[in-house]
Amino acid sequence: MANPLETILNPRGIAFFGANNSVQTMGTTQLVDIIAAGYPGKIFPIHPSLDTVMGLKAYKNVSEIPAGEAVDLAFIVIPAKYIPTVLEECARRGIVHAVVISAGFREIENKAANDALIEVTKKHGIRFLGPNCIGFYNRNISWVDPAERAIKAINTTWIPINPRNGGVSIASQSGTYACHTFIVTQKSNMGINKTISVGNEANIDLVDCLEYLEADPTTRVIGLYIEEVKRGRAFLEAATRIARKKPIVALYVGGTEAGARAVKSHTGALGGNDKIFDAACVQAGIIRAMNMEELLDFCHVLDVCPLPKGNRVCILTNAGGPGVNMSDGVERLGMAVPTFSAEFQQKLRDKIQIPTAQVRNIVDLTFDVNPELMYRTLPRTLLKSDEFDGMLVYGIFGWTFYQMLMKQHPLVKVPMDEIRQIQVELLKHYAKLPHQFGKPVIGVALAGREDGAVTILQDLDFPVFEMPHRAVKAMWALDERRKALLRIEQRGK
Repeated sequence: MANPLETILNPRGIAFFGANNSVQTMGTTQLVDIIAAGYPGKIFPIHPSLDTVMGLKAYKNVSEIPAGEAVDLAFIVIPAKYIPTVLEECARRGIVHAVVISAGFREIENKAANDALIEVTKKHGIRFLGPNCIGFYNRNISWVDPAERAIKAINTTWIPINPRNGGVSIASQSGTYACHTFIVTQKSNMGINKTISVGNEANIDLVDCLEYLEADPTTRVIGLYIEEVKRGRAFLEAATRIARKKPIVALYVGGTEAGARAVKSHTGALGGNDKIFDAACVQAGIIRAMNMEELLDFCHVLDVCPLPKGNRVCILTNAGGPGVNMSDGVERLGMAVPTFSAEFQQKLRDKIQIPTAQVRNIVDLTFDVNPELMYRTLPRTLLKSDEFDGMLVYGIFGWTFYQMLMKQHPLVKVPMDEIRQIQVELLKHYAKLPHQFGKPVIGVALAGREDGAVTILQDLDFPVFEMPHRAVKAMWALDERRKALLRIEQRGK
């Protein structure tokens, strides 16, 4: 049996209920976002009195859509009491997949409305996301030519941002967090493949999402925001099977007493014991995140970085304090910062030739700003070594630093074009090194994408974070994935 999300996330035509010509309504905002994302299918707004909605021909009823038009998804943003009738009409038109954005069901104890929704969908075999969800985002519509997916996506959320393509797909029981993802990823240019907001899970749930993303050839990493797990056994079986092939990162927030109370008031759900969920993650091979920042960071590095072969970390820095901070964080998380052999230390010193440099590991180039050394000579020498398995780098910076310096005083003159040209070529070379040598490298920068070096590296899928602790935890996530695969392999023997 086909997964219903295959149709829902890849619709050929959409009957849209709940939009008008005012962007002060949620439905209209979502319709505008669908259009703006370049959705290549047809949209049929349904409105009782308007002739056009946002420039599209409107229909009084779904039955008025011409019979020859392919319509396979109903998108519904209307009051709860009207939804059963609308779904009946959709079923008569042959539309048996829906997204129900509307609230007014379980989260505010409207049991009658929820029962009516369930009754009509069971009667007609309708599969749907929601209610009380925010929709979905799909950068890789299955029937669109891959060469056109950069400009033809579908974004049914209310956030007018379309993240660039990537291998990370996220299923979330929070619609707001599904949208929050779009905003946060703009700061790192992290690629997003799909987001799915499941809402109250009255029909489609996280297990359905896992099974769909398991089969999706464009999804490489799966992220989950969880407030409750409805089908515990099915969830664990699916996650265990999928984790052999694709990393799964989960943020679970219903495990404490306070968290369970908040979840119940939000969706009416009951959260489970945190320790039980933690044990289930270990068993299944799920990597657990403790907040949304970690969820996205972990998914990002698991998508773009090679896995380490062990837990030994090299720390390269051009500032003392952050290097110490990172080394401390690495060991607190159960990884190692090994002291390099005397032979390797001498090899490094021969390359560096800075009297004050430290080479034992931490490799500290404090106050050295030689880009050739930082981005080519030293990384290549380090990554050839078999004395560590992954590298953290503090001090990614580019020509923006010099631009700021020039503004400080009129007598400061810097050959900006020459510096920019040199650094661009070095950075392009640098971004290839992790996969060339089969070791993860994660950067930390003083600045964000306002710095040209950061922009270049992030656009080339080289992870750069703004704070050392995020880089350390991201390296930990890679090591956790390595260990999870080892456990899976050992169980199979």
